[in-house]
Parts: sequence; C-alpha cells; structure tokens
Amino acid sequence: MDRLSERILAPLSRYYADPKTVELRISRPHHVVVERRGVGKEEFEDGELSRGAIESIARSLANKNGLVFDGEENVKLSCVLSGGHRFECLVGNSTQSGVSLAVRCKHPFEPQWDQWGVSEETQAYIETAVSKEANIIVSGATNTGKTTLLNMLLATLPPDRRVVAMEDTPELHLGRFFDGIGLLASREEQKGAGMVGWRELYDHTMRITPDHIVLGEISTQNAFAALAALNSGVTGFMCTIHAESPQQVIHRKFDQNVAWSGASMPRIPEFLQELVDVIIQIKRSSDGFRRVSDIYEARNDRYVIKDGQTVDGGR
Repeated sequence: MDRLSERILAPLSRYYADPKTVELRISRPHHVVVERRGVGKEEFEDGELSRGAIESIARSLANKNGLVFDGEENVKLSCVLSGGHRFECLVGNSTQSGVSLAVRCKHPFEPQWDQWGVSEETQAYIETAVSKEANIIVSGATNTGKTTLLNMLLATLPPDRRVVAMEDTPELHLGRFFDGIGLLASREEQKGAGMVGWRELYDHTMRITPDHIVLGEISTQNAFAALAALNSGVTGFMCTIHAESPQQVIHRKFDQNVAWSGASMPRIPEFLQELVDVIIQIKRSSDGFRRVSDIYEARNDRYVIKDGQTVDGGR
C-alpha cells in the first residue's frame, strides 16, 4: 500500500518532498505554486497535473482513507498523507478554474525561540505561563505556524501531566506524555465510521480527569466545546484559532464560529476576557518565517508585547 501511495502521489510529492516546503498549491490545472521556508513562492507548469489526474489522485486517497470522492457529486476531499501532510482538494463548479488543491506540509522542523523573534525574557514569560497552567490561545492567520507553536508550548510541560487533546486531524505531539491521550472528533464525511462528534468527545473528556485540555484549531464545529472546556474549571487550557489580532480573538472569532454553527451564546467576549490568561499572536513574513508579534493578557486587558515591541510596564 505504501508503494502504491508513493506511485499515486509522485506527481505531487516531487514538489512537496523537499523538507523546506511549507505548502504546495494548485489553483488551476497544470499550474503549481510551491512555498518554501526561507525562499518564498515559486511557480511551475506541469503537463502531468491535469484536472483528470488530480481527480484520480483524490479518488485513490479517498479509497485508502475510507472516504468518498468521485469528482461529480462528492467533490471535496480532506485527508492526511503519510508524514502528516494535510491534503485538501476541491473540484467542479465551486471553483472557477475547476480545481483547487493544497498540500500543507508537516516536515520535521523544530524552530528555536529566537526564530520566532522571541527574546530570552519573552521565552521565560511564555514558559512560566505554561508552567503556571495559564489558559492560552495561539492566534494567527492561516498557515502561520499556530500548531507548531502550540507543540512547542506542550514540550515545556512535564511528561507526567495528564494532557487530553481533542482534534479532528492528529497534529499535536503527545507521545512524551505517558498519561496523556489524543481524542479525534468526526468530520462530516466521517460520521458513521465509528467516530463521535465534539459534544460526545467533550463529555468523555470531563470523565477522564484531565490536567490540561488542549484543542487543535477552533472551528464552527468545536467552538462550543472549547468554551465549555474553558468553563470546566480545568486550568492549562490551550488551543489555536484563525485571527489577525488578540482583539479579534476576544471580540469576533468565537462569536463568529458559534453563529456559523447555527447556535448562539450571549456575552462571549466577556466570557473570554474573564477566563483566558494569555493570547499569543503570530504572523508570517514574506520569507516564510513566522514571528510572535503580540502577547496579550486578556484577564488583565494588558499587552506585554504589541507589534513586536515590549509595552511599557510589560516584561
């Protein structure tokens, strides 16, 4: 099966196999854009990667992962490739070019704190917040390294901590926690495959005695579960979210995700202001590197770092 997968993915893997590759994108047939760390974007014309070839790759991946993709009625596929790379494909009338594909790479890469633009003093501040079981949200735009930074925070915890992680795609590094566990929530296309949804996962989490509850990326599906976890009395909550600033995290993104799920909850910003200790904002520069731009203490309504600069009275 591994050899078959390698052969199926060969037209794509020759682009994303480079350990420096951050993401591969196809926005129209035959046109490939590769983003590499420290290099930026490069584009290629590839006669092999027609829409038909891309649909064939997606069908094979769907079959391997027990999912459904046929290019006609079931036109979207999300799955994880060998190595943890995230594959996302949409074809048909929902995209003007007929195809939209991205492979977001998870090559082993362990950035040092200084590569995030973080001083020793700021590193000590962040590590102290984690050790004191602060409730922390890592915020950033898409593909800014939010999960990478969250894994760095987890790496500072002692290995005996009872870390319970809830994700829909396994990306958090939990192997070092001998009493930890990773729980996976079903996506829409996975329902009926022996997996449970976010509400059931949250209920289970509350019954297995977590020291830390860690969610992957906050979405319309799990925003309620994240808010419930924050309000559960468990300290050391952590998650990531798509947002351009700490203020957007507090005043817009959770509200938006809850509303888009078809639900409602009053005074979410007040709730977050009361229960979130630290928001770490990261941004990606044109060279492909990520940097911590802001650190905001929500409970204290106080910036420690803003726009890359230490704030007066901050550390």
